[in-house]
Amino acid sequence: MATISSLLKPAHGSGGGGRQPYYLDMTIDLTAQAISSTGGDIVQCLTIPANTRILHAGLQVVTSATMNTGTNATASLGAADADEFVATFDIDGAADGAYAPSATPAGDITLTTADTLDVTFAGSGATYSAGKLRVYAVLLDVSDMGDMSANEVDRDTLA
Repeated sequence: MATISSLLKPAHGSGGGGRQPYYLDMTIDLTAQAISSTGGDIVQCLTIPANTRILHAGLQVVTSATMNTGTNATASLGAADADEFVATFDIDGAADGAYAPSATPAGDITLTTADTLDVTFAGSGATYSAGKLRVYAVLLDVSDMGDMSANEVDRDTLA
């Protein structure tokens, strides 16, 4: 089993003056990397910063997967747990544009330390000859905002 991190998208902020949910996605071209189904390869996709709540994450088949040998290609999506968001989605049997059914997370998914959102592959084929998957997530920064009280300045005091 190999862990492929060359596709890992870095974390980036939510923007705006306050805390708002933000969206990240990336597309994995299954033929551009030596991804193996039989070895249970893991592709690290999105960087999730510490103190971030994962509101939702999922997979979409952009182009149906085809393997050079064998069939039965599946993918799972998770962070701390390999199938937290998507469990055993049939990526070679799904139509182009199909979304994976969402798994029900066991609890709140708030990461106290930085992690990655990963896709784990399984199946009976060695490598892929076609296919693209889109991984997406909606995140919220829940880190401490610090002291938001106003500071007293000289103009606020009467002299």
